[in-house]
Amino acid sequence: MQPPGRLRSLVVELEDGRVWGAYGSGELLHGRVRLELRGTLRLRALEVCARGRAVVHWLESRSVGLNIVYHDYTAFQTFLNRRHHLIPEVHSFYPPPQ
Repeated sequence: MQPPGRLRSLVVELEDGRVWGAYGSGELLHGRVRLELRGTLRLRALEVCARGRAVVHWLESRSVGLNIVYHDYTAFQTFLNRRHHLIPEVHSFYPPPQ
């Protein structure tokens, strides 16, 4: 399925080649952002947002006499939440040239 509008594809290609990457704290990521269009498109800005989160859920049970007691645990952690402007938005009081 193709994206609607003038956007043909938007791909973030990391240089290490990992398809499903797990990255450690402090590890630098290098790569390219490839933007393919079906026609001309005027951009005011282009930014990349990266998020890294982990969610874990588990159950523990123990017997208390004839009954079983369950404890339900869930934990969330955010490791990365970054924005980087590839093409920063320029605020100007003058209109752009035609």
